[in-house]
Amino acid sequence: MPKDSTLDWLVIGGGIHGCYLANCLIRKRFTGRSDLRILDPHGQPLAQWKRVTSNTGMEYLRSPKVHHLDMEPLALKHFARCSACDDQFIAPNERPSLKLFNRHADTVLEKSGLQDLFIKNYATDIEKSGDRYLVHTANGVIKARHILLSIGMGDSPEWPDWADHLKRESGSIEHVLSQNYSRKSIPHEGEIVIVGGGMSAIQTALSLSGDSRRITVLSPHSLRINNYDSDPGWMGPKYLNRYRTISCANRRRAVIGEARNSGSITHDLHRRFGLEVKSGRCRFVVDRINSAVALTNDLMMMETATGENIAANSIVLATGYPNRRPGGEMIDRLINRFDLKCATCGYPVTGTDLQWADGLFVTGALAEIEIGPAARNLVGARMSEVRLGNAVGEIKV
Repeated sequence: MPKDSTLDWLVIGGGIHGCYLANCLIRKRFTGRSDLRILDPHGQPLAQWKRVTSNTGMEYLRSPKVHHLDMEPLALKHFARCSACDDQFIAPNERPSLKLFNRHADTVLEKSGLQDLFIKNYATDIEKSGDRYLVHTANGVIKARHILLSIGMGDSPEWPDWADHLKRESGSIEHVLSQNYSRKSIPHEGEIVIVGGGMSAIQTALSLSGDSRRITVLSPHSLRINNYDSDPGWMGPKYLNRYRTISCANRRRAVIGEARNSGSITHDLHRRFGLEVKSGRCRFVVDRINSAVALTNDLMMMETATGENIAANSIVLATGYPNRRPGGEMIDRLINRFDLKCATCGYPVTGTDLQWADGLFVTGALAEIEIGPAARNLVGARMSEVRLGNAVGEIKV
């Protein structure tokens, strides 16, 4: 910590965006290691990322090999040549295996020493005194001249009302994105129902298929196949030049909603899941659940919108995260205290430099009104780097 106990930068959130941008701030000499810290409740880099990808059984990323935690685009390709990982990349777009990506990320973080800059805690409130922000935590106040909010969706996945009711009845139901989920707790036999129809649902089905389990994926829609979260044109000027001419934040929100391929899966997952369905190990049902009851501790019955009754020994929700701005009440207080500009959806309206207030920057989901549909993805971190770098360069002049 600096001698006067005031940091130059405090990054709130130690996920993909937080770690990548913290590394960039140091590597580009915008600040020094002693003047930067990362505040994260897990106390270590990429903890949430690694837990969620392990839970779902992800094997390959959706992003291509040029999107990773190092600053040089081809760094992962060069790393792969010296790695012992098998099946390093998959078509199309040479998408890296999760094993390779994580091993490379660990190497980048070890070289940068970011682990030593982590403070394990939550930010509960943010105030300002002069030119310093005061970030309140359970263990005291952290002072910083600049704040980067890199907050993800956290530990609050989407639970439908019927699932909440079933959980209170002590039914065997968990969310694949929750802290408590473990594949080891899923019975090795019996009827397993996975609720959802996107990447997480199909990855979870593939990871659980086998033994004597009978897997049913219950989705509100048919399988949607797309190799991208949004069209690759949103990563560059093809679509972004036109997007930047839109001055209305609410119109930008509508464009983002139209551009995202929500609930879609990649072609390779579709092929693999199709083989599991053909073998009889999995089945796919398009329907919605109206209600569910626990008959015993390990037997539940669901009634669908079409009137079908589906029995389950275990239910795994893969219903994603709520469609709301991350940060909860802490961000609400921040908005009210500093009268920060937001779109109708509650997300920040920032300058082109991602500065929401003087010295307060955002990235990831909080930056999507400015960055566009790809803001939450790995490429979104690189897009934020350019904006942040321009702003910090001006601050240093």
